[in-house]
Parts: sequence; structure tokens; C-alpha cells
Amino acid sequence: MTTRPDRPFDLRLDQVQGPLPFVPRDDGAGGVVWEYTVDPAHHNPYGTLHGGVVMALMDSAMGHLVGAAVHAEGRFNAAAQMSVNFLAPVRAGTVRARARLIKVGKRLAVVEATAETPDGVAVASATAVHSLLP
Repeated sequence: MTTRPDRPFDLRLDQVQGPLPFVPRDDGAGGVVWEYTVDPAHHNPYGTLHGGVVMALMDSAMGHLVGAAVHAEGRFNAAAQMSVNFLAPVRAGTVRARARLIKVGKRLAVVEATAETPDGVAVASATAVHSLLP
């Protein structure tokens, strides 16, 4: 029998997780905010952060939140659909992604996220549907 970690995906606060340097941090309100410090290596040809990096950051935030909601039941989640709106370019600094559960059902979960600069400027928003397995 496989044991599952206490936190989905073996979440380690304040440590880089995944192939991109995303760092989950305690948001002070019982949740998690995911941070990414812009690396010019991830700029697009126009000198702004590639949208895929912002998408991946929000996906990490949303996936963790859904996982946290279903993990205790022995279930796991997989993103089935994601829609993103890019609102402002990012050239430097830190981007923070926060997620919010909209609904957790028997087979699907709906979640949304916003990516912002530290001064509260929204740079992207996303909505996703996650399949809940098994």
C-alpha cells in the first residue's frame, strides 16, 4: 500500500518546486500564494515574460488548491481544461498567483486564479476544470 504525503505533491513552503522556480508561500490567511521571480531567460522576443510561464504559475496554484481539497479522500486531480486572459505585460520583479475554489463536485472541480505583481496589478487571470480521480 502506498502512503500519501500529508500535503498534496509533498508541498514544501518557501522552497522552489517544479522545473520552473516557483515558490509556494503561506499567505498569512491559511492559504498558499505561489511566487515566481522573473528571469530574463524566460522573456519572449518582445522583452516581456513569456505567457506560458504565467500560465504554469497559475496552474501550479490551482492544481495545489484542488489537490488540497480532495487529497484527504484519497483522490487526486488532473487539469482537464484551462482558460487564460493576459491583462498586462511583465518585464521584471515578482509575480504571485493565488487560486480560489469555485466548486468541488464528485468528478470535477472548478477553480480560478489571478496572477499579480506585489503592488496588486493583475497581469493574468485563469479558470480551470480539474478531473477528480479515481
